[in-house]
Amino acid sequence: MKLIYLIPLMSTVGGIERTVIDKANDMVDKGHEVMIVTYEHDGSPAYQLNPNILHKDLNCHFFAIYRYPFLLRIPKAVEMKLLFRKKMHDVLSEFNPDLVVITIPNTENFICDVMAVAGDIPVVVESHLAQGYQVIKRGLTETWLYHFFKPLNAIRKAKLLISLTKGDAECWHRQNVQRIKVVPNPVTFYPGQLPMLEKAKGRIICVGRLTSQKRFDRMIDAFSMIEAKFPLWHVDIFGDGEDKDNLMQKIVDKGLVGRIHIHPPTRDIYLEYQRSQFLVLCSDFEGFGLVIVEAMACGIPVVATDCPYGPSEIIEDGKTGLLCKMEVKDLAEKIEWMITHEEERTSMGMKAYQSAAQYQKDIVMNLWENAYLSVI
Repeated sequence: MKLIYLIPLMSTVGGIERTVIDKANDMVDKGHEVMIVTYEHDGSPAYQLNPNILHKDLNCHFFAIYRYPFLLRIPKAVEMKLLFRKKMHDVLSEFNPDLVVITIPNTENFICDVMAVAGDIPVVVESHLAQGYQVIKRGLTETWLYHFFKPLNAIRKAKLLISLTKGDAECWHRQNVQRIKVVPNPVTFYPGQLPMLEKAKGRIICVGRLTSQKRFDRMIDAFSMIEAKFPLWHVDIFGDGEDKDNLMQKIVDKGLVGRIHIHPPTRDIYLEYQRSQFLVLCSDFEGFGLVIVEAMACGIPVVATDCPYGPSEIIEDGKTGLLCKMEVKDLAEKIEWMITHEEERTSMGMKAYQSAAQYQKDIVMNLWENAYLSVI
């Protein structure tokens, strides 16, 4: 099988980038030919890339459109889209793949363009970040715009849509998308036995992009409600994004400097999980919640908001972690419970490690491969 993955760039440290690179690496290991096509690539891949994977950047920097005066942006956008189509057509003609894989949301606006030049080549759409849920929750005006000016009709015509969760798949069904498979993301690190690494005392870890979706402000508010009771506990947040300055100011305003730290993303995140007592995920929505599985694979339990749609499909509430309402008070109460129940926390961590075994790469990658092969 020859397949192409289309993503904007590979240099960002993020969940989508990691899973696409992991899948590309595995497909090559299985004997398939893989090309990753980017259009805004600006550096080395953030994660290790198999040298047998081909890479082609289309050099269509759509973000540069915003450097032009407002009235010039529309014609520049049209010009760039036409250039994208031409270059994508040239890549498809040269590589002649059996399959093109598009990830949404980050290539959402190019599905129509890819399908226009793909001809008989099957197109598979991968739904990340609960995109089916995002379509459902839009207001009337935005939903109308999505139907007519965004690629919902193209998604319906794709050979297959792969969703990461059952909940998100149901949302797509409600939008009359018929050909759907549910395949989770794999965990890239699952030790045969848990390493005997000493945990940092009182350390809570959070991981993710510093964006409104992840709601790290909710974590800061929740911890501020209980921090006086537990002076030896602290929070380490790993991530970067547009909300960083606001979050740092909120830490100052709440008097939590020295108790909550924001660290840049790290490629050795599994070591950070292993050194922590438990993970907190406080999002408004998730496509899957890969950080949950990563933490569980490292033997630590998770406190997570019961948001659409990943956490409740991964965490067994009260056994491998705790689910909470999407509100500050309940999150604070669940964090406090996890802090004050050391024996149960340790037991949850072991059960979480055992549960994460189902997401091992060898198991999940076979599901992805079979999904791809089913449309050829």
